[in-house]
Parts: sequence; structure tokens; C-alpha cells
Amino acid sequence: MTAMNEPYWNLRGLVVSYGIAALLVLSYLWAPTRMLWDGLDRHIAFGLNSLVQTSYPEQLFWAFANLRVFDYIAAVILLGVLITYVLRGDNAPREVRIARSIVVGVLLILLVAITREFLFKDVARDSPSLVLEPFTMLSEHAPFDAKDHSTQSFPGDHATVVATFTFLLWFFAGRRYGLISAIFATLFVLPRLVSGAHWFSDAIIGGVVTALVAVPLVIYTPVQDILTRMLVDLIRRTRHKAKMHSNHTSHG
Repeated sequence: MTAMNEPYWNLRGLVVSYGIAALLVLSYLWAPTRMLWDGLDRHIAFGLNSLVQTSYPEQLFWAFANLRVFDYIAAVILLGVLITYVLRGDNAPREVRIARSIVVGVLLILLVAITREFLFKDVARDSPSLVLEPFTMLSEHAPFDAKDHSTQSFPGDHATVVATFTFLLWFFAGRRYGLISAIFATLFVLPRLVSGAHWFSDAIIGGVVTALVAVPLVIYTPVQDILTRMLVDLIRRTRHKAKMHSNHTSHG
């Protein structure tokens, strides 16, 4: 995507996004393919958890990666990617890039609030660490309380956030920034899978599918163009007023 376009509907994008989301959900709900998901969940959970079965340094590393402070570090890194796009991106004027970054931030906040408080508030699902045996609990081996279990593991909150961020950034900033975000997104989701706080399907069916449903409503409809134009107009008016005030002060 380059500079701002006229508001439009991308029906093909909507159909493809919702088609992929529907196929993933149906594959999870249909008994024969659900067995494949369950087997994949167990295989990935045991495989990743085996990384921390015997190595104390790895237990410490992954336990730290499951602390709240690591979530803040991850947020700062993703924010850094977004700021880099604003400062160094070349696919649109600076004020457009600023407006798009604001849209990304607002949508992330809204989506997290909606999924946590409304869509999946009372969904109960025990995490792998509470179901599978034998399973190494990081909180029992590290000197700090790592997040390694949940009775409401669905959907994966981290996966929802990073998938949404990646899809939006890919659309607004282009493939290069999208790929960088996708790499970081994968790294930031891994700790919860290693610790057993989430199933793989929590991340894919819960997180990625949620993003596939929510993001297209913005990027493949006139919404993103309208929001971007409103913000660009506001930014330009603010800059003009600031410039006028500066000139008035200097001459005064």
C-alpha cells in the first residue's frame, strides 16, 4: 500500500481472509480433523517443554521469558518497529505514517479489550501443563513465579496481539516491516508454549483466527482510509497551528 487511496471495499481480501479463518475453525470443530489438532497440540507441547526438562539455565531463561516484565520488553520492541516505520518508512508521507501507527495502536487496544471482556471472557480450557504428564513446571524450578498454567488458556492473548499487529503492519508498512514483525511475533509467542501456559491451537485458532476476522474489517473496508484521512487532517491542522503560534511568538 502506498499513499492514501480513495475509500474502497476489497471484497477479494475479505473473502480470502474469512475463508481461511472459516477453514481453520471448521478443521478444529470437525471431529476427524480435531483429532489431528489434538495430536499436534500434544506433540508440540511435549516437544517444546522438553527444552526445559533437565537444563537449569534453560529453565531460568524460559521462566524469565514468562514473566510480566518480558511482556513489557516485547511491547517495547514491537513499538520500536512501529516507530521505525514512522521515522524511516518510504511508502507514504510522514503524517500518513503517523496516522497509520495511531490506527494500529487503537485497534490493538480495542481488540484486546473486546476479546478479553466479551468474546472469550468465560471460555474454560486447561493449559497443557495442567493436562499432560509428565510435564516440567517452570514455576517449580525457577526462583520466580513464571506463568506456566491457566484454566482459561483459550485464546492466546499474546498470539492475538502479535498476529493483529503483524497483519496491520504488513498492510500499512509493507512486506519488509511485516516480516520483521512476524519474526518477533513468533519469538514472543514461544515462551507460553514452552511453559505449557497455552496450547498451539490457542495461538492459531484463538489468536490468528481472531486477527483474521477483526483486521480485514478495517483494512479491506473504507474504515482504514476514513480513519487515516481524519487523523492526517488533524495532524496537519495541529502542525499549522503550532507553526502559526511559533511565528507569532518569534515576531512578538
